[in-house]
Amino acid sequence: MAAPPPLAPTEVTETEFKCAGCGATLQYSPGTTMLKCPYCGRENELQVTGKPILEHDLNELNVVPYTTAQGFGTPVREFKCNRCGATTSLAGAEMATRCAFCGSDVVVETPPAPNMIRPESVLPFAIDKNNATQRFQGWIRGLWFRPSNLKRMAGLAKLDGMYAPHFTYDANAHSQWRGEAGHYYYDTEWVTVQGQRQSRQVRKVRWVHKAGVHDFFYDDELVCASRGLPLKIVQKIYPFHLNALVPYAPQFLSGFGAEAYTVDPREGWQTAQGAMRQKETEACRRLLGGDTQRNLQVSTTLYKPTFKHLLLPVYVAAYVYGAKTYRFMVNGQTGEVQGEAPISWAKIGAVVGGIVLALVAVTKLAGVW
Repeated sequence: MAAPPPLAPTEVTETEFKCAGCGATLQYSPGTTMLKCPYCGRENELQVTGKPILEHDLNELNVVPYTTAQGFGTPVREFKCNRCGATTSLAGAEMATRCAFCGSDVVVETPPAPNMIRPESVLPFAIDKNNATQRFQGWIRGLWFRPSNLKRMAGLAKLDGMYAPHFTYDANAHSQWRGEAGHYYYDTEWVTVQGQRQSRQVRKVRWVHKAGVHDFFYDDELVCASRGLPLKIVQKIYPFHLNALVPYAPQFLSGFGAEAYTVDPREGWQTAQGAMRQKETEACRRLLGGDTQRNLQVSTTLYKPTFKHLLLPVYVAAYVYGAKTYRFMVNGQTGEVQGEAPISWAKIGAVVGGIVLALVAVTKLAGVW
C-alpha cells in the first residue's frame, strides 16, 4: 500500500464535551455512536469526521519534530505509576488516584509525552462496564483449584475502561528458501528370532533437495505498544476485529482512560519484523513439504513498510490476594476475559489424595492386595 504524504502538524485546542442540559461532562456510550450524560441521561450524536484511515511511511519517523499530528487532540492529564511504569492519560480535569494496570496507589502527575504520534484510528468500546464485570465474575466462577474466598476478594477489584495503544504494520515480504524434504518409505528386512526367520518393515527416508521463493503482503501486523499491560494477558484476549476501526476522534476518550504508548514505533517495527519473518519461515516450510525436513534456510527481505497508531478497548483491573497482586483484562469489543489467579494447593492436594484412595480401593477389590 502506498504511503500518504506526511501530515502537517496539528495544534491541540480545547475540546469540551459538555451536556447542554446540566453542564456535566458527556461520556462515550459503549456500543453506540452517542455521547451520554451520566447524570441527566441526555444524549448527543458523536460527531466524527469521515477522514480516511491512512498508513504512514516509517521514514516519517526520521523527521524531527514529527510531521504527523501529535497528542490526543484534546487536553489530557497524564499520571505515571511508580510501581509498573504505566502512563494513564485522562481527558479534561479527571484525576487518577490509583493505577488501573497494577492497582498501586502510588501515582504521580507527569507532563504529557512529547512528540507522541496522534492515534490514526480507534476501536470503540462495544460492551459497557457492567457487562465486562459480569463476564469477569463468570470467569472467576469457572476457575478450578482456586481459593474458596477468591470470588469475594476479586469482587473488590475496580474495573477501568482503558484504550490500549497499539501499532499495526504493513510490509511486502520476499523470501528465498532452500532445504531438503524427507519422504518416508519402507523396506522389508529379514531377521532371525529364536531360530525363526521373520520379516519386518523398516522405515527409511528419501531426501530431496528443493528451493523456491515466497512472496506475501502482510497487512495489519498487530504490536502492543504498552509496557504497563502484561503482554501474556494482552495477547490472550486477542483477536480484535480491526475491520471495525473508525477514524480517531477525541470524543471516544470521554469517560475512558488512554495510555500513551511506551513502545516507540521503531521498536514496534522490530517486533513486527520478527513476527513476519517467523511467518515466512513457516510458509517456506510448508512449501518444502515432505514427511520430515532438514537444513531449511530462509532469507527474507521486507520492503515498503508502513504503520499506523491505533487505540484498542480493554477493561483492566488488579486485586490483591495473599499480599500478591493479580491482574486481569476484558476485551472491550468481544468480551474475552483472561487474567491471573492464585492456586489453592490444599484443593489440589485433596483431589490428588482422593484419586490415590480411589485407586487403592479399586486394587483391593480386584484382589491385587
